[in-house]
Amino acid sequence: MIEIRWHGRGGQGAITAAQILAEAASMYEDKWVTASPSFGAERRGAPVIASTRISNSKIRIRSQIENPDIVIVLDPTLVKDVDITAGLKDDGIIIINSPKAPEEYKFSKKYKVFTCDCTKIALDLQLLAAGQVVLNTPILGSLIKAKELVKIENVKVVIQEHFPKDGGKNANAAQQAYEHTMGGS
Repeated sequence: MIEIRWHGRGGQGAITAAQILAEAASMYEDKWVTASPSFGAERRGAPVIASTRISNSKIRIRSQIENPDIVIVLDPTLVKDVDITAGLKDDGIIIINSPKAPEEYKFSKKYKVFTCDCTKIALDLQLLAAGQVVLNTPILGSLIKAKELVKIENVKVVIQEHFPKDGGKNANAAQQAYEHTMGGS
């Protein structure tokens, strides 16, 4: 089983990204999945956490993810504001929406760090919702580049189903992020 913890801010789409990944895995890759948010009375802009579990067999665990294999960070300021590596497995994967090179990020343990400027991709494609940059669809492309849990084509299909009006642009954002994600060493 692969466990993923998503760190974002309210309104950035971490919860939707967790759901899209789960749907792509279950509907098109015949996997067992769970996806869940973890938030209280936070407002737009407050830190939120979402989680996704993907497995080849039935998932019986319903608790929050404490020891993820992968951590995804939609807002790079959270790297300083939140302990994103809490519980991350040794040699785990960290994916950060950032224009910085992966080696610019220093952590207390050795992790596989990937970065992609998902914000730039979204802005270039004019992906905005309620005045906020849409980060969830490009970060999905970065995730698939870092660890091919599902095929990028299947993620793009689910993205288009989720966003009928702007599905093509959102799928394009995922593809561009997939192509521009750096790191892994």
